[in-house]
Amino acid sequence: MLLARRLPRFFDRLDRLSEIIEVVDATTNKTSAQIFAAEKALMQIQIEWELFVRNLILDSATGNFENGNGLIISRSYPSLRSREEAAHRLIGTYRRQQFEPDWYLPTRAIDASMRLGVSNQPQIAAELGVTPWPIEELRHVRNFIAHKSKRSALAVRGTGIIGASAKIDVLEAALQYGTGGAKRYIEWIAFSKGAAARLVA
Repeated sequence: MLLARRLPRFFDRLDRLSEIIEVVDATTNKTSAQIFAAEKALMQIQIEWELFVRNLILDSATGNFENGNGLIISRSYPSLRSREEAAHRLIGTYRRQQFEPDWYLPTRAIDASMRLGVSNQPQIAAELGVTPWPIEELRHVRNFIAHKSKRSALAVRGTGIIGASAKIDVLEAALQYGTGGAKRYIEWIAFSKGAAARLVA
């Protein structure tokens, strides 16, 4: 099966989340329910990306998928046949943790691909190793919405999308125009789609 077959579903989910935010953005007097829905959609964009990366790397270890270069295998564990087996094997490679890595962190995801010895590891490393990482902002936005702690507030300020003395309104920041000339949430989605397409090519 082609890894690229994962793209339509991923793209569709991101498009639906974008539509939710777009409707709220077009509303002048936003209700608390609308703000909650838009913030929830922002969080889900981050979660969808994290799941895509996780599933891509674990699927790559099963020997059931291929990309433009042919069949993808785990050179370290060629007997793996399911995502669950791959996850279990990956966890077993860690000495000090008994759980999966933080897939949203590029360095951890790249490390996981190395631990599993997947044949598309160079492609994964090349794509996830891009610096600066454009959706790092989104990760901190997601954390602030989820926790609203002092630590998450400092982290989201550290991205530069909110002024040092301004009140933190992550939805407003997401609706503002980013460096690429589009609204930030649109840029985050566009980057996620582009990175996903390159990862499975």
